[in-house]
Formats: sequence, structure tokens, C-alpha cells
Amino acid sequence: MILTVFTPTYNRAKHLHLCYQSLVSQEFKDFEWLIIDDGSTDNTKEVVEKFQLDNRIKIRYIYQENAGKQAAWNKAVLEASGTYFIGVDSDDKLIDNSLILFFEKYIPKIDNQDNILGIRALSKKNSTKQADSKFSIDKDNYIASWFEEFSFPQSGERIDIFKTNILKKFLYPITSDIKFIPEIWFYSSTANKYKFLYVNKYLGLFFDEGVNNRLSRSNLLANAKGHQIARGTMLKCIPLRFLLKNPMAFLKAIIRYCHVSFYLLMKKI
Repeated sequence: MILTVFTPTYNRAKHLHLCYQSLVSQEFKDFEWLIIDDGSTDNTKEVVEKFQLDNRIKIRYIYQENAGKQAAWNKAVLEASGTYFIGVDSDDKLIDNSLILFFEKYIPKIDNQDNILGIRALSKKNSTKQADSKFSIDKDNYIASWFEEFSFPQSGERIDIFKTNILKKFLYPITSDIKFIPEIWFYSSTANKYKFLYVNKYLGLFFDEGVNNRLSRSNLLANAKGHQIARGTMLKCIPLRFLLKNPMAFLKAIIRYCHVSFYLLMKKI
């Protein structure tokens, strides 16, 4: 199987149909939909079982006790059957019939390039129907380090097609007391060794109207240790020349790192 589409979910049963419909409508069919249910108490399992009865795409459903999105990500990476891996949140979707374009035209460009982690494609913001990221928007098939994207002030949300074998080398450092680590940990950790192929074609759509309820959002202090790990890794791994090109992000990282570190210190006293 060439692709695993991973969706983490937690009490999002009423939203899953959006992602499901975007997958069954794809002309490209060589994929599995891997759903990791992070301890839902609603009818998520029953909703997924109905999808499975349709028998339109291959669906694997795995339930785990609530451990957080990054724990679900780690499990999905280890369970994935696909050579490539896409993460799609439970209330997001893929652009209609986008997979065939990427797997026919762009994946062959990176298949045999060991230093390429994957493709960073455009993600459309539902409220504006426009790309969220302006990085490299005037270039196509642009190979670059994520550090370059970070240093660009108008970078925003994109959607990735990863090589699964590389993801397995960079599992999130989750422990029993850490349920959330911002994704910047992953990009900061990988960018010294791997680059992306930036493709300015739409692959994903995200519903930003209810952004406060998205799984990727988290309260800073409630997940202070995870934020400390992520910001510390960011400040350690991103070369200074890139940090200085985006001084606002650099300053925010320092402030957040100091904030959560002080909070964690106070908790021990």
C-alpha cells in the first residue's frame, strides 16, 4: 500500500463525515484511512463502523485510552502500512480528487531522494478559500529546508505528504505526564537533515472558523512541559541566521520558553 491517511479523533463523531467524504471521492484508491480514537466517549466507534460497512475505502480503527494527539500520531506512524503518510484532522478534509495529482506528478520526484522528507502542499483556509501560507507561493517544485519557511513571516498552515520510514525516526517524546507537544518540535528536529519539496497545489482544506476547538490547539500552561520541550528544541536547532530573519517568532519562542519554564519551576516549589 502506498499511502496511509491518518486521522486522530477525540469526541468528534459529528465531524468525521467531512473527512470521510473527501476520501471516498478520490479517484486515487491505493490508501488506507487509519483512525486513532484517543479515548472518545461519544459515538465515534459506531460512526466509523458505518463507514466501514460502506466498503468504499479501506478503514482501520484503533482505540486508545486518552493520551493526546502526539501519542496518537506516534501510534499511527508505527501502525501505518503506507510508504507515504498524510495527517488529516478529524474536522478537516482533502481537496476533491487531489491525491491522484500528487501521486502521479510529484511523488515520483522525491521517491529516490533520501534527503527529502516529503512534500509540503498548500492547505486552503475555509473562511477565505485562499492558501494559508505565502511561503514560496511564486515558486513550484521548490526544494527547501523548513528553516527557510520558518524565516518567512507570512508562512502558515500547509499539509504534508511524508515518507513513513523517516517519520519512524522522529517519534514525539511523549511520556505519561506529557499529552501535547507543538508540531514545531518535529519540524525543528528534522530540518537539519531533511528538506521538503514545496508544491503550490491544493491538497487540504481546514475549517478555521472553530479554531479554538481544533485538536492541534492547546492551553499553554496546561501543557507547559510539552511547550517547554518544543520551544527549547526550536531555539536549539534553528540556526541563528533564520531566527533573526523572523524576529517576532524568535521573540515569541523565547518568551514562551521562559514563561512555561518559570511556571514549571513554581509548581515544584
